[in-house]
Amino acid sequence: MKKSGILNKEICNLIGSMGHTDLLVISDSGLPIASDRYRIDVSIVGGKPGVFDVLDPVLEELEVEKVIFSEEMKTVSPKCLEETLKHLPEGIEVEFVPHVRFKELTNTQSKGVIRTGEQIPYSSIILVGGVTY
Repeated sequence: MKKSGILNKEICNLIGSMGHTDLLVISDSGLPIASDRYRIDVSIVGGKPGVFDVLDPVLEELEVEKVIFSEEMKTVSPKCLEETLKHLPEGIEVEFVPHVRFKELTNTQSKGVIRTGEQIPYSSIILVGGVTY
């Protein structure tokens, strides 16, 4: 039995498959996910688990060089954005794209999507894989 870190086998496999510049999405419960996208649905009920419940342990195990948010998060969910930025590694690059582009990246370029039960609009985040050297 695994003793520490992320216990979910599918999430461990997804993180282990990530390379430099690969995209991993941690989504709220409303983000549309294409049927051909690798999806790990960890939602239980509305709001649980939240994005931070997944983001924090993923950041412990995955080297991330950049994060991408929907531009709309700035105006629709500014408190969530402020809180999310506190969870990110110091000095990480942050990019904002229109939500249409965010959905396109999610559904055409991401290696996988971890769907949470989060119900804050535009709280999804794209993690861009980095390198440890």
